[in-house]
Amino acid sequence: MKPENPIRLSIALAAALFFSGCADTTPATVSTPAPAPPSSPFESRDVPVIHSHVYRATLPNGVVVVVLPRPVVPVVSFRIGILAGSSRDPIGKGGVADLTASLLNRGTTTRDALTLFREIDETGGSLEAAAGRDMTTVSGKVLTSDLPSLFGVAADMVMNPVFPEKEFQHNLLQARAGLMDEKDHAGPVARNLFYKTLYGNGPYGHPSSGTLHSVSRITLQDIRTFYQTEYRPERTIITFAGDITPEKALELVKSVFGSWKPATPGSPRPMTVHNTPASLPSGQTILVNRPQFAQAMVMMGTPGIRRNDPSFYSALVMNEILGGTTTSRLNHVVRQKNGLVYYIYSGFDAERHAGPFFVVFQTFAPNTKKVLALSQKLLGDMKTKPVTTREVETTRNNILGQFPFRVDTDDRIASLLLYIEAYDLGLGYFTDYPDSIRKVTPESVEKAASTLLHPGHLVTVVVGPIPKTGLRPNGKDIVVE
Repeated sequence: MKPENPIRLSIALAAALFFSGCADTTPATVSTPAPAPPSSPFESRDVPVIHSHVYRATLPNGVVVVVLPRPVVPVVSFRIGILAGSSRDPIGKGGVADLTASLLNRGTTTRDALTLFREIDETGGSLEAAAGRDMTTVSGKVLTSDLPSLFGVAADMVMNPVFPEKEFQHNLLQARAGLMDEKDHAGPVARNLFYKTLYGNGPYGHPSSGTLHSVSRITLQDIRTFYQTEYRPERTIITFAGDITPEKALELVKSVFGSWKPATPGSPRPMTVHNTPASLPSGQTILVNRPQFAQAMVMMGTPGIRRNDPSFYSALVMNEILGGTTTSRLNHVVRQKNGLVYYIYSGFDAERHAGPFFVVFQTFAPNTKKVLALSQKLLGDMKTKPVTTREVETTRNNILGQFPFRVDTDDRIASLLLYIEAYDLGLGYFTDYPDSIRKVTPESVEKAASTLLHPGHLVTVVVGPIPKTGLRPNGKDIVVE
């Protein structure tokens, strides 16, 4: 629920809490204008938390446009999201989506890389492209007066890239260098092995950047085929936040994206994504010996839930109580009371597919065995013992109290709008979210814990000086030197 941060340090469920920031916390007493008339191309909803409205329309070719006017300063942030993330990488070639995104600004049919950089610089704005697990996103921010110019460049990058051979080879070398560097850092090693063990060839079984082995197999033709297959108008979402009206935003999108043709019969079809595993894994430990380290990095967990799972909000509250905050049970008992870890937290990667529930901690190597045992006990207690009404009420209030602080900048709002649309959360999200949190009860939290926590089925990855951790491999463990 994404942050992205060696092990996605931001808790994935907290992705639904948007992003950090600050805003006016005065209770909203909004006098809202009437909804769009029947003839309008937009559907709209109130956004009471920032005294505004959100508008949504769809072009004939399938491009979705979402706009939240916020004319505080003459600046507009926008996002162009294509549902073409690393979860759609060809099997065995993890990193294709990431490399494709990295090449979007390296030349189009009408602009070479130098021309693109010069035109971006002339607007005084910013433009970046990146691939995550579920989406590739082009992010822009610029003064309102220069929006047409920067947005035109962004559209050209998305619709008309040429993927020059020289630039491909350069970015491929950079990707390999980055992956080589990751081998010397415990966080990426633990994370990548954890996901690979849980999901194998599933959509989340490899990192967005790929692995040394998978990236070495990628060809320029793989990039071009991925683009032709996955980048389509009917898979594209465009969001705006800031000093722009819905009508001007829609007119701008039509002027540059309106000619983009949707898929036709006989054209390449988007890849069929394999389902994530529904069954629980057997408890398994992977020991990665890094004798040069003084600390041990541990990541453990099981398959979790999708973002649109009905139990999401109860799971969110449950996770906040367990390990999602500095006052959580894991943090209080393991770190504050016993002083055994540098940090510890839990979370869910609740995305378009069911990402994992996980616990992550780093500790002085000789403490590893003790922390594992204590963490597993706390997971068991969370699963089997009642939570108090006070715990649930306090956590609900904390979450609701943060809500107004998550939409204080146009950048965050534009990203949030993309998140809402991509995860099918609906324009009513701004009122549905707090209402759903208020409905969470101790009983629903206990049900979520009982359903989602499985201490006896944990996949555990330990990276560090294994002989110093007190862990002794048994017949089921995997030892990686």
